Amino acid sequence: MKKKIAMLCCLVLALGTSMSAVVPVKADITDWMWLGPVFSGTEPFLGVNVVAYREGSTAQLAVVVDRSDPFVNLLNVSAVIVNFDWGINYTSTDVSLTNPVQLNANRTVASFTVAFTVPSTSVASNLIPHTYKMYVEYVNATTGPKRRVGTYTTVPNFGWPDFAPYFAVYSNDQADAQGLWQRADTYTEPTGNFSSAEARVLWEKGNAELSRGETAYLVGDFAGAKTNFQNAVNYYEQAYTAESIYSQDYRAAQTSYYDALANSANADALARAKQANATLDEAQAALKTADAAMVTADAALTNAYGWMAFGIGWILLGIGVIVYGFRRPKPPA
Repeated sequence: MKKKIAMLCCLVLALGTSMSAVVPVKADITDWMWLGPVFSGTEPFLGVNVVAYREGSTAQLAVVVDRSDPFVNLLNVSAVIVNFDWGINYTSTDVSLTNPVQLNANRTVASFTVAFTVPSTSVASNLIPHTYKMYVEYVNATTGPKRRVGTYTTVPNFGWPDFAPYFAVYSNDQADAQGLWQRADTYTEPTGNFSSAEARVLWEKGNAELSRGETAYLVGDFAGAKTNFQNAVNYYEQAYTAESIYSQDYRAAQTSYYDALANSANADALARAKQANATLDEAQAALKTADAAMVTADAALTNAYGWMAFGIGWILLGIGVIVYGFRRPKPPA
């Protein structure tokens, strides 16, 4: 009896061990992120939250897988797949049936990347948002014969439309138009508006083209929208250029004005200095003339003094002769 019980226990234990290797386990895709879209957010034409890629470009989706069942020690991830509503699956090359990734007590989370070429709009229309599903497949072991034992599925677009955006495929014109639209929206008027009248006119032309582009985009005329948005960008750039030229010319005019004032003041001061120099020259000439007249007058005075002395000498001489005549001894009679 004891032997039968022991054999039964061994059988149950072996069966339990065998079942633990093949029992479907639970995995969670706890996070995912689309990498490098040309646009993300509420799409104006489609009206829903999307991530958008240009047709023919490479889209990348990062998927985080978590071994979420606390009663399962091992999870052997063999495939991470994204399935789209246009009927094509895209599989990560990070794992495979022959090369699974094991999640265990030491590694409970792993990230995988799914990269694929975005199909043309003839395969995946650019006029509707697209839904997708994500699959995680897992196998019984990492070595030896392997077989898939379970699949975990996530459908992002149902229940969480804001958190999990739809997928949008852009035509080339649509992608170009969206990029130009985003670029046009980055232009802003300078603080206090434009000083140049030409710049203000160009800016208003840009606003008009931007408005036309928005209308064209909303009705699906992506080629027309592309042209309008490009025109808007061109007008905005021209407005900035016109304002810059105006500012430079204004500063140059101000500089010339102040230089002219300074030069005028300098010229006036120079004229006054020249006039003062001329007056000084005239005064110096008059002084020289006066000096010459003084010299002449001194010479004449000296000459007059000489003649006066000469006259006085003759007068004295005449007086002497007269006196001598009266006092001269008379001869005896």
